[in-house]
Amino acid sequence: MTSKAGPIQTSSTSDLLTKTEQLLYLRIAFAVVGLVITVSFALFQTTTFDFGPIGWTIAFVIVYTLTAFVLIVARKVTEKLVLRRANLLLTIMDVISLTTLVHFTGGLESDLYVLYLLPILISSYTTGRRGTYAAAAFVSLSYVLSIVLENFETLPYLMASNKSSLSTAFVGKLWMKIFGRSILLVSVSFIWARFCGYMSGLARRGENKLREQLEYNRGMVIEIQAKAKRENLINTVNSALRNTNEFDKILETAADELAKALGVFRCAIVCKLESVGETYICEANPERTATTGPTKLRYFDATVCNFVLKHKPNYETLVDGSVQKTFLFSDLMEQEFFKPIAEKIEESGLASLVVQPMVYGDKSKGVIILAETDPRRSWADSELELVKSVAGQVAVAIQQVTLIDELSKKNKDLMQKNINLDLKNSELRTMQSQLIHQEKMASLGRLVAGIAHELNNPINFVHGNLPYLKEYVGDLKNLIDSMESSIESAGESAQGGSKNGAGGKISKLKEEIKYDFLVTDLDNILADLNEGADRIRHIVRNLKSFSRLDEAELKDASIQDGIESTLKILSQYYGRDKIKVTKKFGEIPSVLCYPGQLNQLWMNLLSNAAQALDGTDEPEVNIETRGGTEQVVVTISDNGPGIKPEIQSKIFDPFFTTKPVGQGTGLGLSICHSIVERHGGQIHLDSSPGEGTTFTVKIPVHRRPEDLEKFKNQSIYEGSV
Repeated sequence: MTSKAGPIQTSSTSDLLTKTEQLLYLRIAFAVVGLVITVSFALFQTTTFDFGPIGWTIAFVIVYTLTAFVLIVARKVTEKLVLRRANLLLTIMDVISLTTLVHFTGGLESDLYVLYLLPILISSYTTGRRGTYAAAAFVSLSYVLSIVLENFETLPYLMASNKSSLSTAFVGKLWMKIFGRSILLVSVSFIWARFCGYMSGLARRGENKLREQLEYNRGMVIEIQAKAKRENLINTVNSALRNTNEFDKILETAADELAKALGVFRCAIVCKLESVGETYICEANPERTATTGPTKLRYFDATVCNFVLKHKPNYETLVDGSVQKTFLFSDLMEQEFFKPIAEKIEESGLASLVVQPMVYGDKSKGVIILAETDPRRSWADSELELVKSVAGQVAVAIQQVTLIDELSKKNKDLMQKNINLDLKNSELRTMQSQLIHQEKMASLGRLVAGIAHELNNPINFVHGNLPYLKEYVGDLKNLIDSMESSIESAGESAQGGSKNGAGGKISKLKEEIKYDFLVTDLDNILADLNEGADRIRHIVRNLKSFSRLDEAELKDASIQDGIESTLKILSQYYGRDKIKVTKKFGEIPSVLCYPGQLNQLWMNLLSNAAQALDGTDEPEVNIETRGGTEQVVVTISDNGPGIKPEIQSKIFDPFFTTKPVGQGTGLGLSICHSIVERHGGQIHLDSSPGEGTTFTVKIPVHRRPEDLEKFKNQSIYEGSV
């Protein structure tokens, strides 16, 4: 009981302090509400009371309540006796204030006398039963004295000899009313005090029982916590061991937690690392931090640890068939077992020793060693059980780390093999598809070159003979004109100007064949033939330039010429009444390159742009070249629908296409990427849905020829992944 008195007493004082604060809030609230009501009545003049004294009385209540509140909050009043006296004083002030309010609001006729019940209720809340009755008595006395003093001057009328006078009758009734009101208030006050005291006592008894139950529960919790301490420790060690897969962290955690739980300094875990064939000794260190790392041995000697690990690594079967899992040694210097290392034992000062093998299955994972310098140190069964549990957990953790390491190595080997296999498969599929596509493109190239060659000779014949044909036609026209003039002159001299001769026949024939129109139209036909031959020659030249059968070698070439020839080849997309092309060519130097490959690059980019603009109102492609002495930059932009952000990272991947099946191979942009990389350049994409697409190609001006020569015999379709 003595041990519980202190906490209960302290709790009682704290409860009283809390109740006092709550009552102060209540007083302030009532006073503020009363002040507001008083001001309202005064403004509207609804009664005949003098509101000045009433207001000052309420203000007085607010002042002493706030003063008490400040003292309570500032903890100037903390002792229980002082708190009781403060509450008593506040109750007295409340009764005096209420008496004053009753006096200024009509005295006997005032309806505020019912507020006298509040001090009684407040007293029951803080001062107990006796304080409640005292408050009831003080309230009764205050009210009775107040109304008696207010009507004291009427006593002479009550004592007058003429009992039949009107004043005597009125005074008699007045004092009867005073007597009745006093009896009523006194009776109600003490009945109310009795009720409040009973309820307060009932609440206090319930509160005391609750405190006793809480104290009992607290004791039970302490007892349960003591019983669960070791189990919690085991769980803590187990959780710590499973949160790491690092071998040294596992041993450090187990050693530190075990030493902390048993209250020993000398705790070590000894393991033999099969991977390196060495012994690992981890000693408990209460000052260890996350950055401390392995520390030198302070309490154990490595010779002693190795000796114990060698001779006590496993459980032992006794003569009676039982298995000994924990080994206890005391007075080590007297033990025959430790004679071979007696000097090391003596140097270490060890007197009591616990050896706990860590066994997983039938294999030893090491031992846990606990030591003390006092030979009288006794080890409780609960301590030995704890050591045994920790040893089992450490053995499992060590086995788990070993398996994880082996599995990790095998996974790495397997992942590397899978990666290599995937790469080989991908390369094989790519090469297979590229070979087919390459053969098709090579056949197409040979076909284009053959057509260009076959067309070149006959068109040269046509183009070469057209000037002579024009000259011959002119000579014939001159001959006809001369003959006509001669015939007309001869006819006029012979016939006197008659038109019925040869000249007339010629004129008639000229009219029939529309000679003037024929001569004019023949000139136009010759001009059209000449223009058509020139255009065919240009087409043949562009086909030869694009196929580059005569430019398969590394050479300096103009980027702009390649773009121009590509646009002419793609005349089905670009030209008059087709896609508008805006060219902004800057002054750029020639580039050491394979022109045929770069033409393939421009062909793919411009073809994709044209196909992307299909269905676009007012389609337009902008081509800009710029650069300096280091590199040439080419940008090809269109105002098409753009490329979705989620597929922009895939557009350079082989076989990726957004076109319907059968309309695209998915190799165009992959080939572009391969060509640019082979020339040591870069290709970038900038596209937003609804805003068009821009490809930026950067080609270095100067690059070592030997870096480009290695791609001489390699197809542009190879290595595009």
